[in-house]
Amino acid sequence: MFAMTQITSLELYYHFVAIIDHATADEDIYAVPKAAEVAGMVGGEEPQTMSQRWNYSYTDRSGIELHVHARWWDSSKPFSNAPDIHVMRAELKNTASPLVHERRYETPLYG
Repeated sequence: MFAMTQITSLELYYHFVAIIDHATADEDIYAVPKAAEVAGMVGGEEPQTMSQRWNYSYTDRSGIELHVHARWWDSSKPFSNAPDIHVMRAELKNTASPLVHERRYETPLYG
């Protein structure tokens, strides 16, 4: 997909902005970790119990870092049902103006 030795973190950041926006519209959080794996980013899934969390990173030749996160959790509490919360985030660090793009959605209770 990408020649990782040539792509900048900024270019990859904007790629993930589009992926996150599409994943939100499609309510498909799994598209984010899949794209990070395809792009060859470092990281993966962290073990959880009633949730899932993925963290990935990439640093380009100039030292600019991209961090991509995706997570979901069950927001229910005892004696109440609530939707699952899904959050996807891309962060560009080590720049004069750090960039952050985050989107979230809730899944319907019975859908």
